[in-house]
Amino acid sequence: MSAAHLVLRKLFHDNDNKNSSKAVCPTENTQGPDIVPFVGNLTFHSFASILSGACAAASLLIALTIIALHAINYSNPIQQRQVIRIILLVPWVAIFAFLTVWQSGAGEYLVESLDFGCAIAISAFLLLLCDFVLSNKGSSDELFGEGASRRGQFRGESPVWLKRTWYLVLQFIPVSIIVWAATCITVATGIYCGASNSPHFAHIWISVIKMVSTIAAVLAVLKFYKRMKAHLAPHNVFLKFFAFKGIIGLNVLQTFIINILVGNGTIAPSKYLTYHDIKTGLPSLILACEMPIFAALLFVAFPVSVYKGEQRGPAAGPLVALVQTFDMRDLGSAFVRGPMRLLREQQWGMERQSSFPLAAEEGLPPAGYGREGLVRV
Repeated sequence: MSAAHLVLRKLFHDNDNKNSSKAVCPTENTQGPDIVPFVGNLTFHSFASILSGACAAASLLIALTIIALHAINYSNPIQQRQVIRIILLVPWVAIFAFLTVWQSGAGEYLVESLDFGCAIAISAFLLLLCDFVLSNKGSSDELFGEGASRRGQFRGESPVWLKRTWYLVLQFIPVSIIVWAATCITVATGIYCGASNSPHFAHIWISVIKMVSTIAAVLAVLKFYKRMKAHLAPHNVFLKFFAFKGIIGLNVLQTFIINILVGNGTIAPSKYLTYHDIKTGLPSLILACEMPIFAALLFVAFPVSVYKGEQRGPAAGPLVALVQTFDMRDLGSAFVRGPMRLLREQQWGMERQSSFPLAAEEGLPPAGYGREGLVRV
């Protein structure tokens, strides 16, 4: 037995005899009748694996089509790399949902991966909203404080409310990684116990941390939207937010309902369904089947048509678009340097990369941006 295993068991288990009964994980009833074919010669598990795999393939095809269109028409790198990151949530969820169905016994190891993909997407979404705001004339004062446009909108410290919003959203990334790793470790060492909410086990603590982190990130984005609603109105932000955040929200609701039905015996192992098919396979199968719908919704929410036009040529090729998308240094640097420098570099990058052709008049910002939206360095 490893030293790490001993330490973890000591943290979550009480050695006192009078409390020892509370530290016993309830035995889950995994017994059921012999499994018979569900459709033709296929068992439910085989059928679900094929169906979830087909839905994952369809979702991947739609998502890659949207990504390819944005990469080919990469006229605004600052915005479009965030759009591509958001769209990548669909294949991420679809693939892991398929793996969870296919390897249902490993579901507890895989299910927390969904939050990591969502954390990247919601952080990219906040960056996208900031750029939408900065594209409006005079909006820098509201985003960076009164008088920002007069003193140079990127000088000085970020307002407290903006810092708070940024860090409440960005914390979701490291927390999701920690929660995923902690879940895998505690499941492997036998101290997770998803069947119990006793504080002796890791399940309840991981669930609380995950819930608090998720709610904090979502509320921060919603408050930002409410504060900047006037500037964001033309961009149909609510549809964009629902198109990707609805994936995780719907999955949480479905899993919650299924757990209740399993707990009260409404859904139980049968000649078609094993315990693992019900507990982990069924929610993931439903989620996988929903992914093509969300992929189509993302196609509507993030159209490539707004980045096309006679005056808007690609600023870079598709390969550069993919490299910039997977280069997460902008998100990582925000933890250290804060929002002010990151947004400043976004605007500098827009000018360097010629995201939009500059107007003929000296000092006039590119088409689609107000005079306050671009600082000449």
